[in-house]
Amino acid sequence: MPDALSLDALRLLYAYDSDAPLAAEFTELQASDTLRLDRFEFSSRHEQRVAGILLSDPSDDAPRPLVLVAHPGTLDKSSDYVLSPAQQWVAQGVVCATIDQAGHGERAQHPVTMEDFVRFPYRRMDQTVQTAVDWMRTIDLLAERPEVDASRIGFVGFSMGGMRGAPFVGLDQRVKAAVFCISGAARGRPDDPREMLAQHATDPASFAPLMQNPVLVVAGRQDDVVPPESARRFADAMPEPKEVVWLDCGHWDFMPQGLAPVWPFLEANL
Repeated sequence: MPDALSLDALRLLYAYDSDAPLAAEFTELQASDTLRLDRFEFSSRHEQRVAGILLSDPSDDAPRPLVLVAHPGTLDKSSDYVLSPAQQWVAQGVVCATIDQAGHGERAQHPVTMEDFVRFPYRRMDQTVQTAVDWMRTIDLLAERPEVDASRIGFVGFSMGGMRGAPFVGLDQRVKAAVFCISGAARGRPDDPREMLAQHATDPASFAPLMQNPVLVVAGRQDDVVPPESARRFADAMPEPKEVVWLDCGHWDFMPQGLAPVWPFLEANL
């Protein structure tokens, strides 16, 4: 049995029916003169309903870049971890969106723990593929919004959000710039050959070579969850143009210092 899937097999695994009905719903959550939050919901792969939050400045009528923001594991779309930076970036002139990734937030079937990400390789594969397609469907939905400039779409993923986002960024060329924060390549090699294939199908390093647009990797030198060698292997697999920023922090104290290089990169590349 091979220990890696071909590129054609990977593309097939993440394929979806782009013309399937989205059955989208939008509901205003809150609004001020400079910040509006809308809850949206749509249908994705396997008929799953995906909920998200769209953040925009209602005082600006011009189409603006769209930045997709992916939450870390165990958190969700409503966490300050993603909403706080998203609000900062909206004030700088973009539209932001975040969704509940598979198994999280409104989609959680049970409390999410860190153990889920290492103990169940096939669940990890299923949820990674689902989440990648969910992001593709998010673009399908939001690209039609009048406030969105669909030619300038960015992605920012934190921890698990970045690792699940890597297949999405690698396979969907509509993403013109991407930032991966405290995210990295898979660690170790499973002994079971089937688990090895499942790992390859979701390993960020499998998709890094496909990233043709500018990428920024922000990593912590003391990170014990996504260790430096994992972040380095992910970044090394990417073609140019890419940037790597190393911070003197770990995984749990990444914020807020880790945000410092993110906006300058987005502003320069969107």
